[in-house]
Amino acid sequence: MTNEELSQQIAALATTVTEKFNEIDGRLDKLQAGQDDLATKYDELNEKQGHIINAQKTIVKIQEDLQHMVEEQAAKVEEDFTDMKAVQASIQHDIARINRKMVVDAGVRDTMHESVFTTQDSHYRDLDRRLRLVEARLPELGQQGA
Repeated sequence: MTNEELSQQIAALATTVTEKFNEIDGRLDKLQAGQDDLATKYDELNEKQGHIINAQKTIVKIQEDLQHMVEEQAAKVEEDFTDMKAVQASIQHDIARINRKMVVDAGVRDTMHESVFTTQDSHYRDLDRRLRLVEARLPELGQQGA
């Protein structure tokens, strides 16, 4: 092989290598563009993830606030319920006292009525007995009244 043939082969090989390098450079440029796209998308995802994290923190704060509100309301309801139980117990005590008083009053009233009736009955019987004695001693009084 002559120098010229070798030169031509070297030139052809250099051209082929240059074409291959150009092809590789094209592929690398495409890869770089793809990496740039990925970096952009990665940055966008990071930004969106930041928004999601902020939203999640806000949700956690809202949940904590709601939990505190629920706990406060539960304590208030428990306090109100305790107050209602105390009022109910007081009302039940008052009702029991009124019932007891009514029973005692009714019993006293019945006893009093019975006592008054017994006293009046005994007075009328005593008066009747005396009147019969007077009529027996003075028969003309008994006939005048009739």
